[in-house]
Amino acid sequence: MAFRTAQGTIHGPLLNFGFATKTGTQTFGASSSYTTISGMTVNLALQHANNFFLVMAQLTIGCNSATSVIATLQANGSPIDALRGASDGNRIRSTSRSSQDGQYEAHTIPLIGMYSPGNTNTYAFTVGGSTNSGTFSVNRSHTSNNDTSRDSTKSFSSIQVFEFHS
Repeated sequence: MAFRTAQGTIHGPLLNFGFATKTGTQTFGASSSYTTISGMTVNLALQHANNFFLVMAQLTIGCNSATSVIATLQANGSPIDALRGASDGNRIRSTSRSSQDGQYEAHTIPLIGMYSPGNTNTYAFTVGGSTNSGTFSVNRSHTSNNDTSRDSTKSFSSIQVFEFHS
């Protein structure tokens, strides 16, 4: 299977992979910076400096009413600039964004991108999230009644990282 990237088509085989899942919950307050989601770390190093990482994650979050949330893919605790929107004035850059209208909602945010750091260093891939007000909860709605309603469902979040030969 071939993958098309901005640098060309990758025909090579899958060389390595790692994954992590988070089934528990975590809650954060509003912040202008990203908070790293605990329990979702994949450590990998490229076998050759010309190879690529395919990084895929899903983050399920619930927030206060009328709240915006952003998420980004990170390497070694910092956002991966190649996997975020272009810089534009004072706008915050992210890999993905979502909004919520109700505190009983939970949204799954997809995050995906091809990353070629150009070296064989080891990278700790993680996901960071941020909300503009109130709090956000990972893997559940903001207001969970601990009952059998769909509003109280607990979900999971995950990250997968694959190395492909260039």
